[in-house]
Amino acid sequence: MRTRPPFECIALLLQGGGALGAYQAGVYQALAEADLHPDWVAGISIGAINSAIIAGNPPEERVAKLRAFWEGITTNPLFDWTAAADRFAPKGDIARSFYNQMNAAWALVGGAPGFFTLRQPGPWLQPAGSLEATSFYETKLLKATLEQLVDFDRINSGEMRFSVGAVNVRTGNLVRFDNATRTIRPEHVMASGSLPPGFPVSFQGRTGGYTHCMFLNDEPPIAGGREL
Repeated sequence: MRTRPPFECIALLLQGGGALGAYQAGVYQALAEADLHPDWVAGISIGAINSAIIAGNPPEERVAKLRAFWEGITTNPLFDWTAAADRFAPKGDIARSFYNQMNAAWALVGGAPGFFTLRQPGPWLQPAGSLEATSFYETKLLKATLEQLVDFDRINSGEMRFSVGAVNVRTGNLVRFDNATRTIRPEHVMASGSLPPGFPVSFQGRTGGYTHCMFLNDEPPIAGGREL
């Protein structure tokens, strides 16, 4: 076992950016292999989901749970067979570009397993002013995935500091959900990743305002890191 670096607190801050989250999972794997474990994880959007998986599992299970999440949501039953069969795997830049575009188009209409599905009927057919009218996709699958991969009791035990950022859409102000000050639930993580108009706002705060991950003022979404 390597000697822990002489820092009072080791923090891991994970930003948003969709597919960037897969890169973050690889970075965390490298940190884990170096026996470097954070005392505090903070994230926004997809970084909030990765942070929850890290904080909500014991060290020896974190990499496997991250891999399970990313392999699960990127499964594509329509195209995965081509990658499995080398004979049909796309070769060359043009073929790979076309393959990637087809995968993106499939996600656009078919959603992502364990993450989101196309809203039916569409938002324009929903009652005006309803939550369903605010997004093209619904994220009920993500809640089930988080409950499967994340031990929220572990997060709330405070063994590791956990912070995720979101925004109160009534005020436009950043809100930080932190296990040092409140009980964390799947909805807090989902709120951070609820990017409209793709995903619906997903949490009603104590002030009655709804939250999502787009910050509407000049405060950066990972502002909680200033405490470090």
